Amino acid sequence: MAKTTAPLLSMEASGQIGSTLVASKWKGRAYMRRYTIPANPNTAGQQLTRNTFKWLNNVWKFMPGSAIGAWQLFADTSRITDRNAFLKINNGPLRTATDLSDMILSPSARSGLIAEDVTPTPSAGQISVALTPPVLPTGWTVTAAFAACIKDQDPQTEAFYEVTAGTDATSAYAVVLTGLDAADYLVGGWFQYARPDGTPAYGQSLQEIVTVT
Repeated sequence: MAKTTAPLLSMEASGQIGSTLVASKWKGRAYMRRYTIPANPNTAGQQLTRNTFKWLNNVWKFMPGSAIGAWQLFADTSRITDRNAFLKINNGPLRTATDLSDMILSPSARSGLIAEDVTPTPSAGQISVALTPPVLPTGWTVTAAFAACIKDQDPQTEAFYEVTAGTDATSAYAVVLTGLDAADYLVGGWFQYARPDGTPAYGQSLQEIVTVT
């Protein structure tokens, strides 16, 4: 049964009407839609999407501040939240994956260029990441280099959410990620830039899986 405000004048209503129509509001605007009962078949494809979505959402909770700047800038230019940007870009590539090879640790934001080279060197308990900037357009400069890593895993089944990240603002650019367990890690690096007008930009991460002893 729909609830009405000023019912004799029919100025406002909410709820379903005779299992035929539903009255509601969206951003302060009244609207009507057809009454339907939501379907939830829980197909195998839906389970993959939900599991990956849940895993990515938990990873986001462990993302350190130095790893989210690019997501924030990407979200600002896309009119979504940084968390939703992270979920949107990674859910598709990872929903049928059994490892993290296709995970994006940093998106390109405001046309930032991918690094010329990112070389991770693993050793006992750490990964040293050397980054080489690309040839930049006129007026662009490098502000800082970033690197991050996460244990490689099946995003459908595993539960290792912690991301380790670091930054280096001096050339030659090298970031050392420490305190790591002996395991395989997805590790990536990217650059932050200053555009000619002074606004920031980020390049997409260049990454690979390496083994920490």
